[in-house]
Amino acid sequence: MEGILALVNGKGDVFTFVNVATAMNTLQKVAKRRKGEGEWKLEGKRLSEDPRFARLIDSVRVHCPRFRAFEGANVLHALGVLQADLGALAVDEKLAAQLGEVVKREARAMIPQAVSNTLNALSKLDVVAAAVSPTGWAGLAKAAERTAREMKPQEVSNSLNALSKLEAAAAAVSPAGWAGLAMAAERTAREMNPQAVANTLNALTKLHAVEAVVSPAGCAGLAEAAERTAREMKPQEVSNSLNALSKLEAAAAAVSPKGWADLAEAVGRTASQMNPQNAANTLNALGKIEAAAAAVSSEGWAGLAEAVERTAREMNPQDVANILNALTKLDETGLLLTSTRCPVETHLTATTSV
Repeated sequence: MEGILALVNGKGDVFTFVNVATAMNTLQKVAKRRKGEGEWKLEGKRLSEDPRFARLIDSVRVHCPRFRAFEGANVLHALGVLQADLGALAVDEKLAAQLGEVVKREARAMIPQAVSNTLNALSKLDVVAAAVSPTGWAGLAKAAERTAREMKPQEVSNSLNALSKLEAAAAAVSPAGWAGLAMAAERTAREMNPQAVANTLNALTKLHAVEAVVSPAGCAGLAEAAERTAREMKPQEVSNSLNALSKLEAAAAAVSPKGWADLAEAVGRTASQMNPQNAANTLNALGKIEAAAAAVSSEGWAGLAEAVERTAREMNPQDVANILNALTKLDETGLLLTSTRCPVETHLTATTSV
């Protein structure tokens, strides 16, 4: 990031609106590549305190009225990464209002990637979402409807995931628009990566207008996508996929025995890295999906039990309730070993009584 900030410091005075958008987009790409590194989270604080970053954000303010659809989407996407993910303080109410105007003005010209990036950013930047007018949301919803046929897998997934979090945008989507987005999910399922599969399934549990119009073939395609990508899923993706399948009967019914076995193997493989919500949602899902629970090995149960014990003190009341409810259901089916349940329940009880 140093190179970009040095360029801003040296040449920022002559930046055009295209240069500003490019600098923001490049900065977020560098930040994302460094995600997971030891001091990654410290970068947000460093950026917030760096006068060169402040200068770049000032340039965004100055050039906002000139941003076209492409530049506006790139800047919003960058701010979603830098502020929402990294923690760099960048957007105040005044800039949010300017960005909201860009959305309203440019939505009709957005290509699929711009629509997806804009929706995704707005789902993470509450201050900007609050500044988008009803006209802006209507335009963005129409843009999603218009571009759905051309969206790539990641764009479909990101759009649906964002719409599941943005009530104002979702309320503006027409029945025909939801049908088009459902068709886009069906069309792209075979090419989705693990994150896209998990996010799409998760979105369908919240967007009933889409779930209702996904065809049986589409449900089968999404189930096949979950099976195909299970071995590459990260903890959050395993948890979200199983949690979603526990609520999507048609998709769950299309998962093959081998698919459940692969998802069960993914539980055991990723359990040691699960956070409190991951562990709670995974166990809760297994309490509802007997076919998945039956495929979990004794080692997998042990790993999941260790994950629950490790994260119990950080769980919220809903997580704890979900786990205890799941343990009861699993005991009733005889699928959960007593040796696994006892230490988990004991630890949870001790934790919640403190």
